[in-house]
Amino acid sequence: MEVIEDSRLNRFHYTLLAILGTVWAFIAVNTISAGFVIALLKNDPAFQGSLTRLGSLGSAALFGMLFGAPLFGYLADRIGRRTTLALAVSTFSIASVVSAFAGNLETLIALRFIVGLGLGGSLPVASSYFAEFMPKSVRGAMISILESFWAVGTIIVGVVAILVGADWRSVLLFGGAVVLVLPLILALPESPRYLLTRGRIEEAEKTVERILGVRAKLSVPGERKRASVGDLWRRYGRRTLMLSVAWFSIAFAYYGFFIWLPRFLASTLGITVFRSFQYFVITAVAQLPGYWSAAYLLERIGRKKTLSYYLLLSGIAGLGFYFAARSGSEAAIISSAIAFSFFNLGAWGAIYAYTPELYPTEVRGTGTGWAGAMARIGGGIAPILAGRIMELSGSALAVLVIAVVAIVGALDVLTLGEETMGRSIG
Repeated sequence: MEVIEDSRLNRFHYTLLAILGTVWAFIAVNTISAGFVIALLKNDPAFQGSLTRLGSLGSAALFGMLFGAPLFGYLADRIGRRTTLALAVSTFSIASVVSAFAGNLETLIALRFIVGLGLGGSLPVASSYFAEFMPKSVRGAMISILESFWAVGTIIVGVVAILVGADWRSVLLFGGAVVLVLPLILALPESPRYLLTRGRIEEAEKTVERILGVRAKLSVPGERKRASVGDLWRRYGRRTLMLSVAWFSIAFAYYGFFIWLPRFLASTLGITVFRSFQYFVITAVAQLPGYWSAAYLLERIGRKKTLSYYLLLSGIAGLGFYFAARSGSEAAIISSAIAFSFFNLGAWGAIYAYTPELYPTEVRGTGTGWAGAMARIGGGIAPILAGRIMELSGSALAVLVIAVVAIVGALDVLTLGEETMGRSIG
């Protein structure tokens, strides 16, 4: 749609960024809250368990995301981006509130899985929806800025955890506050790209006129076969393989590190849990410049280089944490954690900009949903595996494994990736 591709940013684009950015921040709140809840459950006798079992709590939402991403991605290509996003947000906000009243660990794990269904659906649908409204000249940077709201949510949940003290239930209740944004989501227009694929030409033209202030004569794109997950591999096999490995790696590294970061810091530095929460917030602040620098580089050196370099540097930072933990240097531990936070989250900004550009409109929701599912497999495995490694060999070795996986992801993108900077998303 050239009329959107060639447009400039206006009030609508910034309104869309604010609304979806708020959703994105609460997705982070609901995801990262598991790390604080795990750290606080030791004070509640009804929720005791081994590190591996507590790791299952951290993984529950991630495994929910595994099913939520393709489910809601499929719905986005069938019933529309806006409606599907509203359903996904409703799912995780309501489930988060209900989980605050769980009476035992098993119930909490089950409810966290339902939270994950909505979280897994919200991420790919929101990114596809946002990308379809953005001019190609700034699309990569704008998606990276949208992704930076994750850091805002991470900082917020860290502050909330500090303020509420040992009351982990209040952390989960706070995660449900995103339900207040639902009326704003429902007031947004449907993606004109999606409307055209459904033959709703007049509605698409009115939407373009509403957001750009110009009349446009649109036409249904040439007949396109509606793709399935199988078609992702038959028609876009190299891209899908590259994205599968990249999303698995980046999520494994992120969730393995940040779900356990309060525990990593407390055990390696010998500090209290609440002191580790303060350090967590410091590392979270480093995520913002990580996103912003990636947003700049996406439109300068391209998507492939930015993603692969940031993944590689996050892996190197993880190696630094491993050696710092073994030496016991507090300054080196905190510095390497900050560096990991900077580069890993910059990589997230890059991969969210990169992925929608690799698939055409009729399969974009399915493609980004599949990529999200690979991330949830990696993210779901990581907290359990890290917890088990800590039980056997301590925090340092767990971070070493995380670092190696991040480096593998960087090599995957360098080897199989293709550049999409300046490409029309079709």
